[in-house]
Amino acid sequence: MVLWGHRFATCPSQSHTNRIVYGTLSPLILLSVAAVSDEEQAIRIIKKYPNRRLYDTETSCYITLTEVRELVVNEVAFKVVEQKSSEDITRSILLQIILEQESETNPLFSNDNLQRFIRYYGSAPQEGFSEFMGQSLQFFHDQQLEFGKTFEGLAGQNPMSMWTDMTRKNMDTWSQMMGLSGADKQKGDSE
Repeated sequence: MVLWGHRFATCPSQSHTNRIVYGTLSPLILLSVAAVSDEEQAIRIIKKYPNRRLYDTETSCYITLTEVRELVVNEVAFKVVEQKSSEDITRSILLQIILEQESETNPLFSNDNLQRFIRYYGSAPQEGFSEFMGQSLQFFHDQQLEFGKTFEGLAGQNPMSMWTDMTRKNMDTWSQMMGLSGADKQKGDSE
């Protein structure tokens, strides 16, 4: 954040540049900036205006849903708020992005999977289903990272031992997710 001096920010979707020129800030503004915690500064704020446009307060420009999706892909922490009410609408924006992605030619979810999701809303196992989906997605993400790391260091390794190690790690992770201890796992292996 620049409090005093020149700052140039070019919006990726626009050809103009915003400029802050030399000036002074009142002590009141400096105190309010100092009172903001590091955690609050780390979360990027995007405001949704009544005209349905999204405004990125960090880059000082309007952005599209595609650019919000890029923030998600790049793991940038952000929060979308209604400009007038300051209501957090991040979830609805994320659902809009998913809807756009699912409307394209190569959807992630089949009709059967979408119907299963709908069936769990309002039912007794909804919380368990939500927790399971969260753990499964985290597991998949972790495995993708592990897979990438493995192939980075692949040069000079035996491919069979690499796959054996990865399989062992996968089994250990699934056992942890399913709540199996080492004794339970051995018992299951012996049966």
